[in-house]
Amino acid sequence: MLEKVKIITLGTAIESNDGKIRYEQLTLKEPVLIQVEQFYEVQNRSNSSLPAMRLLISLVSGVAESEIKKMVITDFNICRDYLMDFLSFRISSTGSS
Repeated sequence: MLEKVKIITLGTAIESNDGKIRYEQLTLKEPVLIQVEQFYEVQNRSNSSLPAMRLLISLVSGVAESEIKKMVITDFNICRDYLMDFLSFRISSTGSS
């Protein structure tokens, strides 16, 4: 079963553009359908999957995309791996994933 909510402790904190907010962790959750639709729309317009995943991380975490852009790639990959489990989830014929 997939974790519906996951707290990702960032290896490198990110700050808001005005410097007033510092993110030491992100709370990610299962995306809703409209968020997944937005992810695929951006992915279809881009030669890279990075902008689409950056958008999805922003949507499910509530952190502005302009701040997600500052995330180090290792933290980004941890977030991506968590969210990809939802995007690739299939129920088997036995009812398990």
